[in-house]
Amino acid sequence: PAADAIVNPNQPGCEFPHKSTAGVGVIFYVMSALRRHLQEQGWFDQAGISAPNMAQYLDLVALGTVADLVPLEHNNRILVAQGLARIRRGLARPGILALIQHAGRDVARLQATDMGFVLGPRLNAAGRLDDMSVGIECLITNDAARAQTLAAQLDQLNQERRSIEGEMQEQASAVVNQLLDAEDRELPACVCLYQPDWHEGVVGIVASRIKERWHRPAFIFAQGDGGMLKGSARSVPGFHIRDALAAVDAKHPGLIDRFGGHAMAAGLSLSEERLQEFKQALNDYANDHLDAALL
Repeated sequence: PAADAIVNPNQPGCEFPHKSTAGVGVIFYVMSALRRHLQEQGWFDQAGISAPNMAQYLDLVALGTVADLVPLEHNNRILVAQGLARIRRGLARPGILALIQHAGRDVARLQATDMGFVLGPRLNAAGRLDDMSVGIECLITNDAARAQTLAAQLDQLNQERRSIEGEMQEQASAVVNQLLDAEDRELPACVCLYQPDWHEGVVGIVASRIKERWHRPAFIFAQGDGGMLKGSARSVPGFHIRDALAAVDAKHPGLIDRFGGHAMAAGLSLSEERLQEFKQALNDYANDHLDAALL
């Protein structure tokens, strides 16, 4: 795109070694570099304000990194560890502390898994079922009482999300079992499922469950807008899901309307009438690039 600068560790020619850095980590480094530049220019002194302490954002960086499902390689692990250490000392924004309280977790013993499976789903529930601004406000408010109110609202939305997810997971599992029967107990390399009444907001969670149960890449689709399907994908180690979508898109231009993601998770949209064509193209690629021993 037309831009003065594009900051993306995965773009060609980028020498930054940690390619799996989540978006929240990328913007953290951008903000840190901007602070350093402004300090060198004397901007903060001229404005009569103190330079921000970037450590105060590490609680958000840790939460966003874990919730984004990126691999916790060396750099991501450092960011998460530093953010966790601050949260455990109570040095987190009121919304994060309120979410921990409503989830019944001990802030002093919080683990990365709690951020991924307890806090993240509560924040995501707002965008999945209602209005994502509820989760955003919970994270940015400095009012502890307001944070408690928003955390309670997110907790209720998460309970509703779990109910919907449970129904969808049962239905998806039934479809997979039907595929097993139809294919003589042999599933395709990538499982792609769609039902017209599935909720767009929880396709990612169901994709994770299907991937975990049958240990193969899973794509779950739901109705979007204008006859388009919105899909979410989760992969297994050794099969880069975003690269797979890029390869399918390159070989079949126009088949996928939009896509994005990383090695283990991705999102996409495509026309409902082209779903079967997509399934075939995806599995053609997977059959050539996915080691059967990984399934």
